[in-house]
Amino acid sequence: MTVSAGAADSNDNVAGNEKSSSILFGIVEEIIYSPLNLALVAVIVFLFYKIVKDRYEVPRDRSGDGSPPAPELPKLRRDFTIQELRAYDGNGPDGRILIAVNGIVYDVTKAKRFYGPGGPYSSFAGRDASRNLATFNVEPNNKEEYDDLSDLTAMEMDSVLEWGMQFKEKYPLVGKLLRKGEQPTNYDDEEEDSNEVVTENATASTVLTSNANSNDENVRKRVIASSNEEEAK
Repeated sequence: MTVSAGAADSNDNVAGNEKSSSILFGIVEEIIYSPLNLALVAVIVFLFYKIVKDRYEVPRDRSGDGSPPAPELPKLRRDFTIQELRAYDGNGPDGRILIAVNGIVYDVTKAKRFYGPGGPYSSFAGRDASRNLATFNVEPNNKEEYDDLSDLTAMEMDSVLEWGMQFKEKYPLVGKLLRKGEQPTNYDDEEEDSNEVVTENATASTVLTSNANSNDENVRKRVIASSNEEEAK
């Protein structure tokens, strides 16, 4: 009886193995003869390969094309006229990109994917972008003279000030955007607070212009009110 029991167990194991092999063969056959299943298996294998490769690969530059990162440009400290600023639109030999906002010039070269040639805001490069940012307009500002923004509304001027603060936090300050006849500043490399001085001067100028516009508007309203009162009499 022991022999019979052992033979029965052996037969069960053989039957189980044959059944497993039959199921496995059926799965393989289903995959091979179904283009959709075959494609899914290929995708799974590829994803698995990418996961394993990324996990064990030595970290390297991931700039997009595998090339080494561009060397950092030397710091630039000087003031610019509108005409001088045009040369720094990212198409120069060093690829430097400068943008003026609220009377201050910033180096935005590190954001060339936005402001460089072919970028969504390349029209700002080498120009005063204050009016563009205030009015949400991406057309290039081709004014040849300093734009004092005197015709902007109070809300638009607030927008310019907010953009100026954001640029100050993100990008290196280069200098001032010069008005007609204004002399450039002679910067000292060891002057630590020069950035603050430049920014404060430009902000004060903008605030004065904004206040002047507000005063003119108030005077205009008083004149209109007086005229209406005279007509009523």
